[in-house]
Amino acid sequence: MRATRVLITAATITTAAALSTMTPALLVKPARDGVSYGDCPFAHYARMSLALADVDYELRPTPKDAKPQWHLDAHGGSMPCWAPNGFGDGGGAVSESAAIAKMFTAPSPACVAALDACGSFFGGVAKFLKNTEAGAAEDAARANLEEQLGKLEAVLGNAGPFLAGATPGLADCSIATKLYILFVAGQHFKGFILGAEYPSVARYWTAISAHPAFYKTRYPEAEMLHGWGQARGG
Repeated sequence: MRATRVLITAATITTAAALSTMTPALLVKPARDGVSYGDCPFAHYARMSLALADVDYELRPTPKDAKPQWHLDAHGGSMPCWAPNGFGDGGGAVSESAAIAKMFTAPSPACVAALDACGSFFGGVAKFLKNTEAGAAEDAARANLEEQLGKLEAVLGNAGPFLAGATPGLADCSIATKLYILFVAGQHFKGFILGAEYPSVARYWTAISAHPAFYKTRYPEAEMLHGWGQARGG
């Protein structure tokens, strides 16, 4: 029996390399180790949408000194950044989380209504978490958060089990990734516990946090707490 010979030419290698670079990539903030997935609700938002659409891509946690030149020139190094032609090619790249998410999960009318009603939700969460002053400042931050939670409760009262309806959609990708911060970092830094006046939010969190598109794309809680600790001046 004659052995079969496989001839690997330079052209073969070049073709393989070209195919490799064509794998879509999502550039995201790295964790403290510089190589794994770091804390970023906007990357989580984009990744959750990609998961709902069952899109294959390369996750590229990218430190500042490893950002490709096209990313710096055209996008100011902003992340997350979707590179449809791969990490080495910036053609068609998109660097805004909502724009990335909408590419793969089209907003339904229910999602549009939910996002309009809850457009200030993350601002309320961030203001609450970043405040380190007692007294009037804390009262104002907490009152604003309660207002945002009230809006979410009202929307959920007319939906279910998800903001998009029977299955998660774009609004869920946006809001759930911010609730993650509130429930983890809010409890850690501020002792936050969701009040009984928000039963729909509680049911929603139970449902969405158990969905694979959410929990398989989340970043580690330890990275979140480190990031928000820094944001709080720690």
